[in-house]
Amino acid sequence: MANIERKIQIQSVIYGNEKQSLYRAIKALVQAVKVYKKRGNLISAQLVYGDASPEKIFNEEDIDYIKEITADEIEFAYKYFGFNSGTAKGHNLMASEADGEYILIMNPDVILETSALVHMFDAFDQDEKIAMVEARQTPLEHAKEYDQKTGETEWASTACTIFRKKAYDEIGGFDADTFFLYCDDLDFSWRLRLAGYKIVYVPNAVVYHAKTLTTDACWKPTGAEVYYSAEAALLLAYKWSNFDRVKHLKKVFENVGGEAEKKAVNEFVKRESENKLPDCIDPDHKIARFLDDDYCEMRFKIG
Repeated sequence: MANIERKIQIQSVIYGNEKQSLYRAIKALVQAVKVYKKRGNLISAQLVYGDASPEKIFNEEDIDYIKEITADEIEFAYKYFGFNSGTAKGHNLMASEADGEYILIMNPDVILETSALVHMFDAFDQDEKIAMVEARQTPLEHAKEYDQKTGETEWASTACTIFRKKAYDEIGGFDADTFFLYCDDLDFSWRLRLAGYKIVYVPNAVVYHAKTLTTDACWKPTGAEVYYSAEAALLLAYKWSNFDRVKHLKKVFENVGGEAEKKAVNEFVKRESENKLPDCIDPDHKIARFLDDDYCEMRFKIG
């Protein structure tokens, strides 16, 4: 595949991010593109930042600086949404304008190891039914089970993942009407598999993703993350026809949850009363799996 040019749009939704952190991510991305080319590969890459912040993060001087550090390697575009899009809607807005074969979604604080693109694109060449390839995050890895030979897994985190644009278009992109911040990648992954595609995890494609951990090595979420995580968990279970889990989550959130979880239940009930819940799919449970609080078998547990 070395003589075939890959055309890829790389995109991140940003919201109040610190500029220096974004610059570090961009510089690492440039190095990854350079290494990909040095391996004898052809690539045409565009980086798009979709800004969902209350006020613009970048001014004209910042944009000029980014174009300077991406020059000759990556085309840069900055889109200010003017509203808080969330991740699903923000990525749909950017992806709708992508004209290449691939889209790379990455969290704005993700730092690519220099050979990450090489390993991720190599995975696509193994099977045309592979629609999405996920990198391995460090220091806190998503410990999903995967086939040790093929890398096939049940879903991919969009902290750093590449997918085929044609597969994205076929299933209608991310479900932004249902998911604001969390579980949009789970739903997207499952719908790809429902359409007959495969998802592959590539452990030697390493990216660095910062997480705030407690002293006992657990992830420490913000209040907003707790709310949107709870809301998404309810909506995901409902959409994928697991009504017993919906009842269980509502009971747990109402009885032992905090203010954020109770608010999520109220929002779910409100949507239900207004007939605004998503259409249910996968009634025979062929794709979606809910194993306690996990969505597939796990290799190990965090915390």
